[in-house]
Amino acid sequence: MIHSEAETIWHKLDHLLYLPLLGLCRPRDLYYYQGQGLKVLHGFTYKYLTLEHFLGELTQLQVGYPLADALADRYSQAWYPGPSPLFIFTDWHTKPHWTKSPAHSGHITMLERVMPGTKQLILNGPDGHLLGGWNDAMDTHLSQVLVDLEADLATKLKRPIAYNVFDSEGSGLPTALRYEAAQRDYISVLPRQDSHTLSAFAVVGEWEPVENDAEHEAVFARWTDPQKVREDPRRLVLMRPLGETDPTRIYTGRIPRHLSASAVPARFRQRWMGQERVIRELVNGANLNANFGYQYTEVSNRTQQRRWDEAQEKVQVTERHLAEQQEALHNLHAKLQTLRHTYRQEQQDLRRQTEAQITALVQRQAEGQTSRRCEQRLQHLYRQSDVLATRFQRQRLRLLEAAQKHWLQRNALQRERAERCATRDAIDTESLCRERDLHKDQVMLDLQILLASLHDWAQQHYFAPDWQHLELDTATELIYRKSGRVRWGRDDIEVTLDPYRYPQHQCAMQETCRRLNAAQVRWRDGRLLRMRVAEGS
Repeated sequence: MIHSEAETIWHKLDHLLYLPLLGLCRPRDLYYYQGQGLKVLHGFTYKYLTLEHFLGELTQLQVGYPLADALADRYSQAWYPGPSPLFIFTDWHTKPHWTKSPAHSGHITMLERVMPGTKQLILNGPDGHLLGGWNDAMDTHLSQVLVDLEADLATKLKRPIAYNVFDSEGSGLPTALRYEAAQRDYISVLPRQDSHTLSAFAVVGEWEPVENDAEHEAVFARWTDPQKVREDPRRLVLMRPLGETDPTRIYTGRIPRHLSASAVPARFRQRWMGQERVIRELVNGANLNANFGYQYTEVSNRTQQRRWDEAQEKVQVTERHLAEQQEALHNLHAKLQTLRHTYRQEQQDLRRQTEAQITALVQRQAEGQTSRRCEQRLQHLYRQSDVLATRFQRQRLRLLEAAQKHWLQRNALQRERAERCATRDAIDTESLCRERDLHKDQVMLDLQILLASLHDWAQQHYFAPDWQHLELDTATELIYRKSGRVRWGRDDIEVTLDPYRYPQHQCAMQETCRRLNAAQVRWRDGRLLRMRVAEGS
């Protein structure tokens, strides 16, 4: 590859870049491809083995991740010029990997199943313009990468990240604590299943109409539970429909101070058009779900290890409860021993007093003295002995019943510990699993991001107003695969498209050609590019 000419590398990159526009998914699809699109551009069409070898060379050079960083730098300046802070949208796209071999697995949302795959971190700026995409392991969680990602991205883009907007996957307390420690702002939302009534919050301020939504109102709030207030550094924004009491959505995070409560729901909702729609466009138009490289290494199974760790935590919980029961039984045994010892001592004291009182009674009777008071004291000692015995039996019975209860709980916990130990020991942590080398996928992800960004740039700068919201797959069918003729002149390249069936499409393409020609776009070799659409019959 190092000895290849720059023009040759451009040709091969074009082949990989334009695969989705040709209706192809992978380089292997070029094996049977008979179209004219690439041939018109380069005079020939590379076939499968040549492109696969080229992609392998790019993978060996490991250019995928540096290229993603470079594209993110260029896109941030192209769409958002200047050094001012930039807020971003962040989300995963998870694509499945169909294999029967053991591999790291995760939840595939679109298939509603757990299976091997690849996670792709997609970043968008305001208005949905792509900043970049990075491949990551399937078992990576959003909260594990967010704070470090922003710090790294701010360094690469040479501009601060104002705040990050992401979905409920990163709304947990651990993420909040990491952001608080890093003094970074973000906006997220609690999962819908975490429903709360208004009584769980203390409203801070007045309810305000949500921006661009007259049917909802929002307000800042905090938890009413003092413990949650101490442990949770997040700011909360409640949103509810007008006329209702309880909130229907709870936005959370280290919300920037300059945003009002009414602006937070509106900013979060931009995710749907600014990111979710863009990811869908990448899936439908740029083959984002296609897998490319299948090289792998054998590594320890992190999924199994996490399952073992979770099982071990359950064992430890049971052992902790078992230790508590054992300690309770030990304490009860000690209390019973103390009770018996105290009872014997008290009974011995009473016996000595009783014997002394009997001796005194006999002596007084022998001497003919009055014995009524001695008899009363003796009866009192007998009653005191009976009371002492009754109290001892009652306390002893209560201690034995408590011991019986703890004994039963201890036996149940011993059985539970045995079951949980068996479950833990049955988890195979010794066998290795496959971890895919994602460098080839990263190269293709860079090209998919590049293709979608090229379409975004073209529609923003050249397309007629009616076509400035076309998604990539729609534009591919309507524009990029449009048949026509190309004339390669010495100083210019003239493209003549066949007429459209519908007048509105014909007018839109005429306006698009006018804008493109006015922009004086040139081909790589400097020749001026001219476009026109033929008139209909």
